[in-house]
Amino acid sequence: MLKLALSQLRDQPRRYISVLLAIIVGVTFLASALMVGSSSNASLRNSLGSTYSTSDLVVAASDSAEDPWETGQRMTAAAGTASSPGLLSDVDGVQEAFAPVSTYVGLQRPGSLEGRGTASESADFAAVTTLPQNPELVPEQLLEGELPAADSATEIALDQATAQKHGLTVGDTTFLLAGSPDDTESGIRVSVSALLEPSQDPMLAGSSQIRAADPLIRQIETVSRGGSETGEDTEEISYQPVAEYVLIAVEDGADPAAVMTRVQSALDREGIAATVKTPDEQVQARVAQMAGSNIFVYVLAAFAAIALLVTALVISNTFSVLVAQRSRDLALQRALGASRNQIRGSVLVEAAVIGVVGSLIGFALAAGIVAGLIAIGSALPGFSFLTFGIDPGTVLISVGVGVLLTVLASLAPAALATRVSPLEAMRPREDAALGNRAGVVRLVVGGLTLLAGAAALVWGSFTGNILVAVAGGAVSFLGVLMLAVLFVPAAVKVAGVAARPAGVPGVMARLNAVRNPGRTASTAAALLIGTTLVAMMLTGGRTAQHQMDTMMANEYPVDLQVTLVDEQYETQSLVQAEQARERVAAVPDVADAALLSPAGTTENGTTVLAADPAQLRAVVAGLDGDGMQRLGRPGTILVPAIVETDTLTVNGPSGSVELETVRSTSGGIAPVMTVEDAAQIGSTAERTADGAPHEVWVKTGEGLTLDSAQDITSQVTTAAETSQGNVSGSLTLRLLYTSIIDGMLLVVTALLAVSVLIALIGVANTLSLSAIERTRENSLLRALGLTRKGLRGMLALEAVLIAGVAAVLGCTLGTLYGWMGGQAVLGGIVGGTIWPTVPWWELGVIVLVSVGAGLLASVAPARRATRLSPVQGLATA
Repeated sequence: MLKLALSQLRDQPRRYISVLLAIIVGVTFLASALMVGSSSNASLRNSLGSTYSTSDLVVAASDSAEDPWETGQRMTAAAGTASSPGLLSDVDGVQEAFAPVSTYVGLQRPGSLEGRGTASESADFAAVTTLPQNPELVPEQLLEGELPAADSATEIALDQATAQKHGLTVGDTTFLLAGSPDDTESGIRVSVSALLEPSQDPMLAGSSQIRAADPLIRQIETVSRGGSETGEDTEEISYQPVAEYVLIAVEDGADPAAVMTRVQSALDREGIAATVKTPDEQVQARVAQMAGSNIFVYVLAAFAAIALLVTALVISNTFSVLVAQRSRDLALQRALGASRNQIRGSVLVEAAVIGVVGSLIGFALAAGIVAGLIAIGSALPGFSFLTFGIDPGTVLISVGVGVLLTVLASLAPAALATRVSPLEAMRPREDAALGNRAGVVRLVVGGLTLLAGAAALVWGSFTGNILVAVAGGAVSFLGVLMLAVLFVPAAVKVAGVAARPAGVPGVMARLNAVRNPGRTASTAAALLIGTTLVAMMLTGGRTAQHQMDTMMANEYPVDLQVTLVDEQYETQSLVQAEQARERVAAVPDVADAALLSPAGTTENGTTVLAADPAQLRAVVAGLDGDGMQRLGRPGTILVPAIVETDTLTVNGPSGSVELETVRSTSGGIAPVMTVEDAAQIGSTAERTADGAPHEVWVKTGEGLTLDSAQDITSQVTTAAETSQGNVSGSLTLRLLYTSIIDGMLLVVTALLAVSVLIALIGVANTLSLSAIERTRENSLLRALGLTRKGLRGMLALEAVLIAGVAAVLGCTLGTLYGWMGGQAVLGGIVGGTIWPTVPWWELGVIVLVSVGAGLLASVAPARRATRLSPVQGLATA
């Protein structure tokens, strides 16, 4: 058995090239999908989770916490400081519990730097974060010097980018301006003891980053709250440090799972509404909090399942064709004395050997492709967080699945060849058709499979059950493939009418394309799989992208909001505010800016702003229904989502007015009325609501990257002549989320090119086998007068007909599957039916590429067929 199998591999290696390529491509696809998943986790950890990556466990406020701010205070107190550890450090197995407390200061700019600082004329905005006792918990790499001591109030560690910008090195001194941003007399003099690499956390990208010990943080907070720089009034200043999370370092040899349980018990005993997670779990929770759902896990799991299905179908289809072509050889071996078990065993050994070789090559190729794409992507602006990651089990899964699928794909054809007598096996098999028993059985089984799978797909999609939807999609697609031998030839016959103008080659191509339904369906199967997958991912991706953009616009309708107070925290005049708006609008990459002036108050005392209708419509997004048409009309007022009334009364300096509400989908937006309605209640350019500051709302331009977000914020801050603490908004968060999605789609989209290769291999393989089978027939046509050019044209038109029909059918199926996939993943988040965003021009490109692939696949068979003279071809056995 083994000897027979190895002799087949050794004597006829060319016979196995197509199967080997199919295995390589299939395993490459599967392994790439798995690596995309592991790389996404690595990228998320490198970006959002960079601050967690050095810890073993992370404590964060739970979703059930009624007051996250109070919970943060209690978590911070439980962690303590480097010099005064808290109760969490007493938990068995905990080496250190570190709560990173941050505050903000102005970092004095040297005189050599031109322009205005981001915090004031002479200072740049900087984030100062405490240091742990264990330096290994600091996520930023130490580049030079030593970290400040735990009791130091005069040393800082500075990120290298800021140090180079300010001309600072280890040992230099500078000032932290914690009070008035330009008052260097009350500044805190510090020395630079260390340089760190800039943080990988995109939320801090581009900003000045400082690490300092807890005493310096307390001194900064004391000065900021009105105490002296020496901290004399510390007891009079209420300072309760708050951290968003606590990093836990586990002692060497301790079981992290057991420590997690003990830390959670300690939190529960203290009544602190916090949960303990691993760093990866905390990253996923943070993404889920941003998106409203853990979309990455669902999308990547569905993508891996789809890749597994495609791998199985490609390998099975190609190997089945090969074994079926060898049925006569197998029957001859039976006639010469080989037993059924020997025949079956030899085929399985061949499959196993080819499966191992192809799977290993496919895995190596996948690693190279994904690593290369991520390396290229990470060099692009805004995608520096992309990181290649691979789980140890990926190689075992990829190779194991490749070998298993190859062996399973060989079972059915081998069993078919061994179940019948040698004489019967040497006879040609009857193809399935509607008029015979095989066709009826295939019609019934395939139809039931398609209906059952489609029902499960629709039910799972509209109920949000992703596992059922994926399983239903897989089963329904199997039904489609079973019925392909019945409907694909019919579709090709209809499309073949378009080949008639080509004359005799066109007529012959149409007849040949449908004469052998099994061969036609087999040729189209690989391309049908590939185009369905590409169309599904494109439709699903575009639908998800559109829904994500809509959700982000709904949640964050304004990119940046600037509160116009001057450096002494006094409200600017209306003239100054309008000048500030004009300067902000002139900033590069700012599309529009609107000035909003305080005009009145609601009955519960909420300040109502007034804006020019045209300016307001230019900067606000995320309004449902006819909200955008009604926005800015006289007699209306923009209100947050929490306002449920249809009207709202606004009180002004000289009266009140009742306005119709235009409800935003965001709960954090301020009420805004028109300047015309504001004039009715006495709020004019000369008279506005007392005490409240003006605001400028900003809409940024298209095509921004995460790296440029901080620059735009700084430029807007400078143009508004305010401090960076007065600039807020969702720009960085939105760009962060968009960058992560675009980064993953960049890899996935590039990965879809593999499907074209799958189609090309499948079409080329079956066309080559078809040409070999028809050698005598083609030679007879040549002998009857068909020219070489006519023969090449006939084979090319046959390939184009089959490829074109398969591509159109695949794009149709892929659009439906992509729609259902988007509904399954996002339907529960959006709340309702999601209509697909169909990428029409991209689908058109798929059809053209598929036709080109079919034409290219016909070149080798046509070349071989035309090289033989009619006499040689007719003499072929």
